[in-house]
Amino acid sequence: MADTVVFGGPTRVAGIGEGLWRVGCSFLIGALPSAHLVAKCASGVDLRAVHPESVSATGAYRAAGLAPFLIVSALDVAKGYVAIRLAGRGRRSPALHAALVVAGHNWSPFLQGAGGRGITPAIGALLCTDWKGAVVILSGPGLGYACRETGLGSFASQLLLLSVALVSRKRRSALPSVAAVLVPIWAKRILGNELEVHADLPVARYVERLLYDRDSAGTG
Repeated sequence: MADTVVFGGPTRVAGIGEGLWRVGCSFLIGALPSAHLVAKCASGVDLRAVHPESVSATGAYRAAGLAPFLIVSALDVAKGYVAIRLAGRGRRSPALHAALVVAGHNWSPFLQGAGGRGITPAIGALLCTDWKGAVVILSGPGLGYACRETGLGSFASQLLLLSVALVSRKRRSALPSVAAVLVPIWAKRILGNELEVHADLPVARYVERLLYDRDSAGTG
């Protein structure tokens, strides 16, 4: 019995340490500033100066063109995919890894808290846990762009994904992963880089940010 106690303690501590290392790596993988680096190499533009609220594949497209956009999109999707694989088979923490990789992407310490909107790493994470959800989220920006309301289209697809996961028994198992990626995505839309609620802003302004991913003043 004594031997069990002696050897069980260090083993448990090692397991906790490994888990912390894995989730920390997921955040850092998400934080890798792929859009910033690709745009900088392709055109010499610092995306933080052009559009600090969203250092993303879209920003890379505006600054450097289609090829950098495709490269950044592929890298960002890969970040989400790798983070979930890092969780390992049989582990109970894929939702935590999904949330952290998207949060790292949205508020990268390498960019002093700037980052993207989290859609592309969310797609990568959902490809591992819920590929149908990845398709739904991917369709939103495209449909929104066709209607000239990319932000609203993105939000509509995300809300649809969450609603189906909530009401459908067949989709209930996907709810943790869906919620995990949507929380940091919506937090970034509402609060921006600072993650701060300003008392002087009306509630309607925050609702507008959530729905349209923009401010009436023109920022977004």
